[in-house]
Amino acid sequence: MHFAGQQTHSSRLPWLLRGACLALFMLLSACGFALRGVTPMPFETLYIGIPDTTQFGADVRRALRAASPNTKLVTNPKEAQAILQQVADTRTLREVSLNAQGRVEEYELGINYTFRLIDAKGRALIPDTMLSIYRAMPYDDQVVQAKQGQIETLYRAMQRDLVSRLLRRMTAPEVRNAFENAEQRGEDGETPLYDPTAPDQQRTPSPWQTPSTTDPAILR
Repeated sequence: MHFAGQQTHSSRLPWLLRGACLALFMLLSACGFALRGVTPMPFETLYIGIPDTTQFGADVRRALRAASPNTKLVTNPKEAQAILQQVADTRTLREVSLNAQGRVEEYELGINYTFRLIDAKGRALIPDTMLSIYRAMPYDDQVVQAKQGQIETLYRAMQRDLVSRLLRRMTAPEVRNAFENAEQRGEDGETPLYDPTAPDQQRTPSPWQTPSTTDPAILR
């Protein structure tokens, strides 16, 4: 049996719950609580030494803006408090399994990316660090073209993972501590120094060339 006004009362509950959630969110924000994945970086300006004309460069910029919206991305390293330098990046394609006829059954795809983060004086906030990502891919030599497309798709997914890992490293508490204590660390003489005006490291090849299963020269 339904009584008058029962339906109206029930319909108000979702709105009350939304209001309570909104109030809780505002309270947590006022207390300095940050949502997971949004960890502001300690510097006000950042230069990214990765071409913004590449998908990887665009993805890195998008992720950093989302994580640290108050950090301005500048186009001149001389204007930056921190500089992200790209040291090296390579893609690999390796045979890992053969069948009884000696044909490849599985490949291993890899990305090895090396970067560093320094302050305006060249002091390392993150010294040279390599991030490596590998994926296995079954292979059938009867559908080469389809597999080449699958390789492209896998590399794009791996590149997204690489952006996430790079973001976590750059927004880690250790980076904030290194930046805030840069002067003291520099006096200790234990902090690696780099050239903050060094030219951007170009991709090798540029942009990343996807290895092909039909080119034995790039198999390793």
